[in-house]
Amino acid sequence: MIDARMGIGGAARFAGAAALVLFLCWQHVQATRLGYRVESARREVAERRGHVESLRLDLERKLSPEQVAARASRLGMIPADPRALRRLEDRPRERRDASALWSLLSRALPPAPARG
Repeated sequence: MIDARMGIGGAARFAGAAALVLFLCWQHVQATRLGYRVESARREVAERRGHVESLRLDLERKLSPEQVAARASRLGMIPADPRALRRLEDRPRERRDASALWSLLSRALPPAPARG
């Protein structure tokens, strides 16, 4: 294959060219594999989007007033008498947020020890 007429320089050029060809082939194979993975991921994304949309539609159907009323009647629930409803007075937002925060903190923290 490599004879004495090529010499050391010719052999080195041949080896370099062969290495370049092998590298380019390897790069092409890797690019092709990556392309297949990208297409596979795109298909998976499309399937999952379809599944999410299906779940969203199912949730909207189950939360529709007709469905909620049907499930409530199966459970023996009846609509409340409007006279039995109590409307709580509206508080300013700052106080409402502060009282909610205080309520959470008072439940999470142990009571302070008594001074004395």
